[in-house]
Amino acid sequence: MRGRTGTARGVDRQWPTGLGVALAIASGRMLAQRRGVQRPALWGFGNAGAVDAGAVASWLTGQLPPGEYQGLVIGSPHGAALHLAGALGVPWLPAAFELATPDVARRSGSVGSTAEDNTAAADAGERGAGAVLAANPDVAVRQVYDPVWRGWSASAAAYAVVRWLRLPAAYRDWIADHLRPGAPIIVTRDVGRWPTVAGRPGYAFQLGSRASGLTPDDYLDRRAVAVLGEPAVDSDGEHSVDRTLVEDLRRFASAHGHPVRQILYRHPDVLSGAVADLYRTWLRAGARTGNRLVVECGRLLDPWHVIRAGLVPYWCEFPLRSAVRAASWWLAGSEPFTSVDVYPSPPGLTLPTTAPAADWDAVAAFATRHGAVDARCARAYPTGTVPPHHTTQALRAQPSDLPYLPYLDAGAALTGLADRGQTDGLLIL
Repeated sequence: MRGRTGTARGVDRQWPTGLGVALAIASGRMLAQRRGVQRPALWGFGNAGAVDAGAVASWLTGQLPPGEYQGLVIGSPHGAALHLAGALGVPWLPAAFELATPDVARRSGSVGSTAEDNTAAADAGERGAGAVLAANPDVAVRQVYDPVWRGWSASAAAYAVVRWLRLPAAYRDWIADHLRPGAPIIVTRDVGRWPTVAGRPGYAFQLGSRASGLTPDDYLDRRAVAVLGEPAVDSDGEHSVDRTLVEDLRRFASAHGHPVRQILYRHPDVLSGAVADLYRTWLRAGARTGNRLVVECGRLLDPWHVIRAGLVPYWCEFPLRSAVRAASWWLAGSEPFTSVDVYPSPPGLTLPTTAPAADWDAVAAFATRHGAVDARCARAYPTGTVPPHHTTQALRAQPSDLPYLPYLDAGAALTGLADRGQTDGLLIL
């Protein structure tokens, strides 16, 4: 689910949510397991009324085990970016977080395919964003309303992306206290585009998302532009990193002796393939076969068990035909894998853009010996649910590939990514 809300004495409590928060928790677990220390707390955060972005940042860094680190990965939420951090032995932190906004979906109607519904969603989203912006001067809010993608719950149709415009104090303190001298900071940036309609300063409304597999034109053809009152302008997508945050991070890092590198990608599949190739090279350099692949989807991932078992990870953002097609093309161009285990995340609904179960079976069929779609995922697909921790339980059965490999050097890893992604829309700065 995208959101977790509760009530206390009649006051709504808002929780940071979204893929970025899930990946940050997984990062803390991975590092705790690798270091042999107690796992960080999972929850225990809630704000009454408007959310405090500074408290969210403190909560996110609080997921990380204490000690020194040889780097940091920060940026757009992407499973392969988390796997990259795992190979480097460093934490991953998000540049934004989501807040569920079910009121937008309720006020805009049950279908949301008419221009009136879209306008109601934009108005409700801007009212909700006002309290967040008033309490947090260093953030911007993007209200995303997708009348097509209902996903895991009704509230998944509407959520607000809260982006930091400046490096939050908790991130600054963590970098100063836990990064070794000269340790690099890697920023992963999704530079995909999506039209938005601007509202008050710091607020923008986005109709639709790539979760549905549709294009912006598929949404905007529904008379949304005319009724919203303002023209939709080409903008970055909801998972992008704000440029002012990057510049603020660069200034802060430079003052503390940390180089900043950036990984830019236009589509998530590009980074997934490049990181999978990097893992295979890393494993083979350590005298492993690098021939066992795990295909993850959405929140069905576990970076620790991937490293523990010596697996090659390929991550799909959503269970879409386009994502499975990209994975298939990558597999077709790769040296064959002896085993391919696939964990498709059930979307909860069926759309023409949703990958059918047979497409996931075809991905598993690339294996030369063992290829399988996880049985629980297959039973639930496409309209059921599978809890995120299921992948952890399933991968726990994979044998350990000991001893653990030395961590990758960040410079060598970025060079390897650049070599693999130079013709596929991946840019290393």
